[in-house]
Amino acid sequence: MEVTEMQTRLIEDARSYNPATHARTLLGPHRDALLMYRVKGLSYERIAVTLLRNGLKVSAPAVGIFCRQHFTKTEILRERRRLEAEARRTAQVPGTATVPAGEAPAKQAVQPHPGQRGPKIARDDF
Repeated sequence: MEVTEMQTRLIEDARSYNPATHARTLLGPHRDALLMYRVKGLSYERIAVTLLRNGLKVSAPAVGIFCRQHFTKTEILRERRRLEAEARRTAQVPGTATVPAGEAPAKQAVQPHPGQRGPKIARDDF
């Protein structure tokens, strides 16, 4: 009889269980801040420590699970490129670069994709 009662209680508990109430919603409101931390290259451990300093106790594995579920690599790269472009725009203040008359400004090597090597040079001496 005791086993039957326990099974009945467990089945009733399983039926009334709502998984939405136990989701990792603790980090949900802080999604934008977590995305910015990941864009800037912070590890899950550093993010957890930063959140702890701000009063939110969460473990590094929980941060990792949340980030992997809510951020795609493409989203992180897109945001990183946007921040780099914004930083370049703010660094270039119009009218500050003055070139003496008669001198051409020096050409700078422009990489199409920062951090990537340029094209390979073909070699014909096998």
